[in-house]
Amino acid sequence: MSEASSQGARMPSVSTALSAQLVTILLRELAACQSLLETVEAERHAIKTLAIGDFHPINVRRLAILEQLQSIADARDQAVRQITAALSLSDSASSLHSLLDRWHGLESATVRRHHETLMATAKHVREEIKQNVVLIDGIRGFVEHALTAGAAALTDGNAYGRTGKPALAHPLSAVLYQQG
Repeated sequence: MSEASSQGARMPSVSTALSAQLVTILLRELAACQSLLETVEAERHAIKTLAIGDFHPINVRRLAILEQLQSIADARDQAVRQITAALSLSDSASSLHSLLDRWHGLESATVRRHHETLMATAKHVREEIKQNVVLIDGIRGFVEHALTAGAAALTDGNAYGRTGKPALAHPLSAVLYQQG
């Protein structure tokens, strides 16, 4: 074995440090996704308890996490470009998904495993968000139904405005319905 080839065997591959950097980025992205999931769960609790005042802090936190995710995605894209260049792959492998399709070996297996965990978490977050949308739509439907019922109440003389006087032509939002 020549000296050059024995040195090559002892030296880590060009992409080892870069793949470790990419794994670190994926772990940061996973942590941010888990934080995002926490906001979705907090939002669900606020929806179920109709805690309207909780929505603003939840949304502020969510926005910060989404900005963090964008920053992490930019770093991930940069690491993918560096690995693509280090492996002398064409520019067509510029996304993580296309890189993983063309990159083989132990390093790629580690990155692939972390990427799959991240994708599973992201899918879970999307499913939880969809559940919140269903809850919000249910509440919206209930409110719309209540407003429609309020419009019917205006015609029977049992509606009262903010001042407590009978309401004949007040906006629906200012009308209370007397029942019982």
